Amino acid sequence: MIAGSCLRRSDRVAIAVAMLYVAAYSSPQSSRAEGSGEIAASIDNDFVYVSEVERELVRVVNDRPIEPAAKRVLQAQTLQQLIDRRLVVHWLQSKRQGASKGEVDLSIQRLQKRLAQRDKTLANHLAELKTTEEETRRLFEWQIGWQRFTARYMTDENLQKFFEQHRRDFDGTKIHVAHILLKTEGEDPQSALEKASELRKQIVSGELTFAAVAMDHSAAPTGAKGGDIGLISRREPMPESFSKAAFALAEGKVSEPVVSAFGVHLIRCLEIEPGQRGWENVREELSEAITRYLFTWAADRQRANAKIEFTGALPHFRPGTDELEE
Repeated sequence: MIAGSCLRRSDRVAIAVAMLYVAAYSSPQSSRAEGSGEIAASIDNDFVYVSEVERELVRVVNDRPIEPAAKRVLQAQTLQQLIDRRLVVHWLQSKRQGASKGEVDLSIQRLQKRLAQRDKTLANHLAELKTTEEETRRLFEWQIGWQRFTARYMTDENLQKFFEQHRRDFDGTKIHVAHILLKTEGEDPQSALEKASELRKQIVSGELTFAAVAMDHSAAPTGAKGGDIGLISRREPMPESFSKAAFALAEGKVSEPVVSAFGVHLIRCLEIEPGQRGWENVREELSEAITRYLFTWAADRQRANAKIEFTGALPHFRPGTDELEE
């Protein structure tokens, strides 16, 4: 199973949080009229386009080299994020919590005033961003509705409750970990996943030690010392998928195979060093986490009654799983 995100913290925030607030969504009418190109997926009468997915990938990956197999996972993750955003927009509309036309008009007027102070017109600004006024209006509609919905939940009581439920993720806990890295060949990570699963079985059964497998099979430089990475925090320096899996482990336990931009990992928790931070010290991180939780919550409620279809133009996950559809 492919778990979580393949990106480091800055990229994870770009996909999982900034996409919630920044990226616009397109309606079927405006997208078709503007010639957005090839469709990657449909959500009821709405669409996600290949160009949208590729634009998001460029934004978060930049020029960093990524293996073909890892790129397929990233494409599928980004496509799923865009689908979920469409679902949330539809859910807000169904609950009459979306932005009104008047609110959107006011946001456009405020933007025009800010641009005028820099001697720029709205048309020139949109041309520089390679977008349209219609897409900008939809961006404001999304931002206003979503921020209004989430604001009601950002109370001290909710922040503290969420902290207690996920203490290890926020209190500064560090984990001493070792890993085994298997490189993916070509565009299909399946063979590496299968090999990792088999190696894990041998480790868990006691047939082989984790350190021995790391020295014999790991493609990482740490393989020579049994895979030992040292201490990591929840959000640095490893990719999110790696850290998420590591922080879910008890001491001595080995993770299921985890995919990142580097390949497929097996992770062992060697020691847990508890943190001492309180919830008041991590308000921003808690707010981001609650935002992601609410996003998933709203998307899942709309998903139950939505018709989602994939065209095959881009890699995508099997419904309800983190596994790529072949």
